[in-house]
Amino acid sequence: MVKTNSTVFLSIVIPSYNEAVNFQRGCLNDILPFLEQQDFIYELILSDDGSTDHTPKLLQDFIAHSQPQLTHGTIKFITNPHGGKVVAIHHGMKIAQGTWCLFTDFDQSIHISELPKLLRFTKQDYAIIFGSRKIHPQQNHTKLSRKFISNTFSLITHIITGLTIKDTQCGFKLFNRQGIALFDQLYIYNPNTILQHNKTHPKLQAFTGAFDVELFLIAKAQKLKVKEVSIKCQHYPTKRVHIIKDSFHMLCDIIKIRQAIKQNHYQPQTQPKSSH
Repeated sequence: MVKTNSTVFLSIVIPSYNEAVNFQRGCLNDILPFLEQQDFIYELILSDDGSTDHTPKLLQDFIAHSQPQLTHGTIKFITNPHGGKVVAIHHGMKIAQGTWCLFTDFDQSIHISELPKLLRFTKQDYAIIFGSRKIHPQQNHTKLSRKFISNTFSLITHIITGLTIKDTQCGFKLFNRQGIALFDQLYIYNPNTILQHNKTHPKLQAFTGAFDVELFLIAKAQKLKVKEVSIKCQHYPTKRVHIIKDSFHMLCDIIKIRQAIKQNHYQPQTQPKSSH
């Protein structure tokens, strides 16, 4: 059992929304055994995005079974109003105690064993260290249609925002404390605004698929260093992602982000001058 005053090196936030099928596939089975083999204190934060199936019960049972067996890690479970991936991640980040915080997708399309590829850069001056499926795309098996749409989105994002990142959308990102603070500065994807929108328009839920782009723009405005690292990815079919519709929504949001750029929403905040 971890001592209560132990310093947490790594927090891992995993958002969930109606993940019963993925859970029963055993996608969380490798995470804790892998983390228990590491030489640092960790915490796993399971942040549920208002699931309507029995995901919360499955996760609570998972914690009850797993926690007694851990020697240098803890598991937390939080529930949130349904607001999309960015809300679940943000709320997980807010309670994270780690020096570094990783968010990774529930389906584990990027296996937890890829983590050391990111950790090797933590002693350098990076605020965000993130996985990329596009540095060595030949090692990732993706349908041609999905790859075409992904590459088109990356090109449009580059043209509109000026970002030179190859893969903004990879769900395997590691943040230091400066990087974690970027979530509080989101403008288009501000979690509080999203939750208020969803409450006011319950049949027209806000789309949050391109929040990563906004995070990178805020980091760029603040001159924070980021590192893109090649990782392997195993795509799992899902009915939740609608490539054409989601791509259209993402394009619309990128245009909103472009407007936010013009309105100087991503300029670094100036520090007040000293009065003495």
